[in-house]
Amino acid sequence: MRSLCGFAMLCLPFLAEGQVSNYEPYDDSDLLEEFERPKKLHFGMNINMGKAGGKSSVFYNGAGMGDLDDVFREVISIPERLDWNSVAGGSGNTVRNQIAQSLGVANAGAMSVATYPIDQRYDVGFGFGLRVMQRFNLENSLVLDVDIWRLKSRGAWQLDTGELPDQGQGSTDLREFGIFASEERTVISLGYRSASPIDRSMSWIFELGGNLTASRIREHYIEVSGNTYDLIVPIGGQVSGPSPQDLTWGIGYGGYVRLGAEAYMDAGAGLELSYRLGYDSVVLGTSDFRVLNHGLQLTWLFPPPQVAAASF
Repeated sequence: MRSLCGFAMLCLPFLAEGQVSNYEPYDDSDLLEEFERPKKLHFGMNINMGKAGGKSSVFYNGAGMGDLDDVFREVISIPERLDWNSVAGGSGNTVRNQIAQSLGVANAGAMSVATYPIDQRYDVGFGFGLRVMQRFNLENSLVLDVDIWRLKSRGAWQLDTGELPDQGQGSTDLREFGIFASEERTVISLGYRSASPIDRSMSWIFELGGNLTASRIREHYIEVSGNTYDLIVPIGGQVSGPSPQDLTWGIGYGGYVRLGAEAYMDAGAGLELSYRLGYDSVVLGTSDFRVLNHGLQLTWLFPPPQVAAASF
């Protein structure tokens, strides 16, 4: 990731060789004194890549300790899922028997969970969003970002089949399987941004602000022998009600700091590359997790619209 940041920083000046048409040209001597710079309203598009803090992924460890605070669905543990009927609300074959059959285990009742995930983590995630930025002058701005993230969490758990491996010479027969979850987050950030010019084509930027994070679980399941078994199920065997994608959003608040550089391009457009460190509240069901989130953000700032910007 350090190499990517370094390469991108080196590329920014070359992307900004053109004359900036709607900013007052300036050179190194101008930086020694005050000079006028225009107020502009910008719109932009964000492309994000980041690593979500792993603390909230404990919600998906298969122990069934989380509460969705939902009237239709609940989170259950892996052992509960093993004994769940394969027909919702009915008395059909249990998942335990299905798994035993797929694994070739003779005694389904002897199966149990040996270990839960000890390293449940989020994969590297990607997000997209929009920006509105009011530039008071080239150094000072207010920035509003709205970004949508799709995150995936994964881990591994072990099933004890209750049989003796290696023709009866071993002590336990442990099989490892995956446990997965996907999550959607909408992050609304409002911050103050300060720029420090390097030359007339580029500035360092520093931004500090607060944000709102809305989180919702999309999927949570285990996978055994190519089959998936949901760990978010109807309460009391209900067969109606919303799908997991319709679960309630959890709202949390936090703060962030952003460091990076902006290259100034033709017609007042800009290209910004930054690193963002956020201390966020991630609410999943009734659980509130305080996590550190790391991200890289590439922002294309469109040329300012030909209308009067807000006056301050």
